[in-house]
Amino acid sequence: MTSESKTLRTEKAFVQRALDTQIAYAPHVCTSIGTPGEGWTTAEAFFSDEKVIDEFLAFEQSLNDGTDLRTAGALLMTDYGYILAAATVPLFAGFGLVADLAPSSVALSFYTFEEPHKRHFHRSKRAHVRFLTETFWHGHLSDAADNERFRYETERHFRPVVEVLHARTTLSKAALWRLAADAIAGQFLEFGRQSREVEAIKTAAMHILKMPGSPLNNRQLHYFDLTVLDKQDEAFSYTFRQRGGCCRYYLVKDGELCPTCVLKAPIARDEELRLAMRRHLGVI
Repeated sequence: MTSESKTLRTEKAFVQRALDTQIAYAPHVCTSIGTPGEGWTTAEAFFSDEKVIDEFLAFEQSLNDGTDLRTAGALLMTDYGYILAAATVPLFAGFGLVADLAPSSVALSFYTFEEPHKRHFHRSKRAHVRFLTETFWHGHLSDAADNERFRYETERHFRPVVEVLHARTTLSKAALWRLAADAIAGQFLEFGRQSREVEAIKTAAMHILKMPGSPLNNRQLHYFDLTVLDKQDEAFSYTFRQRGGCCRYYLVKDGELCPTCVLKAPIARDEELRLAMRRHLGVI
């Protein structure tokens, strides 16, 4: 075996290990490399198909009474943002890998997913993700240039998504970009918790999402910590993501604001979150 073939084999094994880690982290959004077979569509084709987009929006409206078109657009972006972030963040945060995220280079296999939520089953759209090129940029979470590469690829993937949802629902482009940023920030934080590299991953996420001039950048999005006392009167701290966008769920019938909704006053938000932390710890 030549030195070049050994290097290629080692690189493929590294990428496959990263994909395996991503699948273990987010089994409802499994990543793979290959050609799109039956049941797959490229992101470019998906967001160019008005009929498919209308069906997706109708699905979002079917979940809750009173869901207007703008809210459906916000919920669609929230679902899609979760899909893309769950597929890409673990690869970068855990292995320094950045995929080619051109909409024509990413294929999707959508399905409807149900999960328990407040004694009911909540339906949402999920998709498995297939990268159509084997090209990955190898970098490191702490390198500013590599953070910029991840931001660039993420932005160019979301750009046509934002355009089509804005045109179809009239929800502002800024609002849609905020929801995309929320999804990315949320996945960075969750992966940081699982990998126990929260601080380094939070720093990288904020560098990516707070770049001046980036459509992902907004002043409301950030991380913050809250501390309460546990049963042993010892301090227990937890990191939260403050959303920069709003999914508009509070506008549907029986809807409410999310725990870290951008529309909540920080003092009231923190009181509610501390109460939830105490309940989780069994203090009250």
